[in-house]
Amino acid sequence: MSSSPLRNFHHQLVDTLGSSIVAGRYAEGTQLPTEPELADTYGTSRLIVREAMKSLAAKGLVSIRPRTGTHVLPRSQWNLFDTSVLEWYGRRPPDKKLMADLMELRQAIEPQAARLAAMRAAPTDIEALHAAYQAMASARNRSDYIAADLEFHGAVLRASGNVFIQQLEKALSAVWTTSFRASSGDWGPDPQALALHKALLDGIGAGNQKAAEKAVLALIERAVIRIAG
Repeated sequence: MSSSPLRNFHHQLVDTLGSSIVAGRYAEGTQLPTEPELADTYGTSRLIVREAMKSLAAKGLVSIRPRTGTHVLPRSQWNLFDTSVLEWYGRRPPDKKLMADLMELRQAIEPQAARLAAMRAAPTDIEALHAAYQAMASARNRSDYIAADLEFHGAVLRASGNVFIQQLEKALSAVWTTSFRASSGDWGPDPQALALHKALLDGIGAGNQKAAEKAVLALIERAVIRIAG
């Protein structure tokens, strides 16, 4: 790792070790090097190593036990809703099974959220959707477009009025980011995507549940096709 201020060492170490685990360089059940070994390898303190291990444990990647060391947990226990974990997955060669699972999750949640939003959206919810849509339409780079896209889909969940669906926004933001990046390809104008987002916005604004559901399903299906392509 390149030298940096102490405040960045924790983040760098978590990123380095986390991405190595997700990439399979440390297999499930493998014992990680000891704190002194990692501190020596990365030129940092044992305290920073210890805190990094705690962060990885919070993400479900490792188990820390006295006298037995730190071991990599099975992938089934990883927190796949964690933004960092999904980002580390994104550095690997495309994982078709993971992306298929992400699309199935979106298909299970977003259509219902869209229907409820069409039933319950308040004027402030519609304004938030309009603002996010305009930000997408005026985006001049991929990063701004994805940020606006995230805000748009989050606004749909908030407009549903269902507290449990609303609580999913933070978790789903990592899912959306991964699927948006995988499906967006090279940056450029995307009239079809904008048209589908506009259809979703109009459906919710008009209180048309079927139109809202149809639009969000079309958006997800489009993402599936673009990822597969």
